[in-house]
Amino acid sequence: MTDSTSTVAGTFDQKLDHANASDTRTFKQRYWTDNSNAQGNDSPVIFVLCGEAECGGAAEFTGAIGDHAKKIHANLITLEHRYYGKTQPFDKMTTENLKYLTTENALEDAAAFETFAVSQLHFTGKWVVVGGSYPGSLAAYYRLKYPNLVVGALASSGPVLAKSNFEDYDHHVFQVAGSDCAAQIKTVVAQIEGLLNDPVALLAVKKLFQADTLTDNVDFLYLVADMGGLAVQYGYKDQFCKLIAGPNPIDGYATFTKQIFQSWGMTALSDSVAGAVDTDTSLYTTGVGNRQWFYQSCTEYGYFQNAYHIPAESARSQMINPAYHQNACKRMFGIETPVDTSTVNKNFYEPLLNESTSRILFTNGSNDPWSLLSITVPNGNATNPNTTVYLVDGASHCDDLRPATPTDSTSLQGARALFDELLGQWL
Repeated sequence: MTDSTSTVAGTFDQKLDHANASDTRTFKQRYWTDNSNAQGNDSPVIFVLCGEAECGGAAEFTGAIGDHAKKIHANLITLEHRYYGKTQPFDKMTTENLKYLTTENALEDAAAFETFAVSQLHFTGKWVVVGGSYPGSLAAYYRLKYPNLVVGALASSGPVLAKSNFEDYDHHVFQVAGSDCAAQIKTVVAQIEGLLNDPVALLAVKKLFQADTLTDNVDFLYLVADMGGLAVQYGYKDQFCKLIAGPNPIDGYATFTKQIFQSWGMTALSDSVAGAVDTDTSLYTTGVGNRQWFYQSCTEYGYFQNAYHIPAESARSQMINPAYHQNACKRMFGIETPVDTSTVNKNFYEPLLNESTSRILFTNGSNDPWSLLSITVPNGNATNPNTTVYLVDGASHCDDLRPATPTDSTSLQGARALFDELLGQWL
């Protein structure tokens, strides 16, 4: 483990547009380092990629990452993603200003920064890149694109396959929740849908969820769906299902929603399309950067969590569909063309399956809906003999990066042990 007293913060002058040599504009990109586990400049480096939220500095070095660093006496370094947190190229997030927010630029940022860190900060040991969730995808892509810069990568819960209509997310939530809990979820959704033509009664339910700021009714239905999905994705399923198990599941559903709001520091508005329309950058510099992430979804990744096409096997309203998400992209950015995921998949996903790509560990939790877009044996895409996959039984999103506890399953302990073993081989 590491502590905040040993973490040093800095900023790096990053190029705005890596594709344009004549564009000399730069922005300040934040980074943090910690050498408390290292034995010198030549010690290994664990490069932690941040993603679609404010980077926490020392927080990125806690949990399993800190444990791995201690075992191999590694220097730790992390980089805040462009357009997230305090790493802001512009004071307005107009659609025009957001055009430099691309996967390609994010990877180029990491490479330019690593070159700087080796030459100027003297982190001259072998580098390993690590990320969880979207940064997990970036970690895999980084090893793919820059095998000369990192000797290996851990992609924890990385949805490396971009997919526009990600209805499988909803289906997985339905299955993992179990029949009784899923039935209660469906009851709540049906109850809310039944009030759509009764504004007074619907407003009362919105207030119950602390969501009366949401004037668009499908935005509200999406919030309801998102809370059920979040419960499964992040390991709150038992707590959530217990709350909605009674004769009036809507009250328990609202209670769970308010608990999440409080513990995660979010609101109904900040979790919605309506809360991502404003272009003022200062609104999106703490926590998850919703407007920025929606932009990446609308332009590269999709990941739209639509209702499953078989209503009987869906845990969300059928009004959450491709048309809703296309309209959302128009509301926020004026984008009217459907997202084209083929570029990301051609440039970054498909090459991961080639034998020329090596030394990437893909870990996923079997309960995590995002595992369906990663590389796993059940997905049928774990075909590259030079990369490694590990599915943690019963685990949730990025569980292998969390602090170890005495109650961790044998499967979860195995995921961390496997990364330790691979680190030994790569270094």
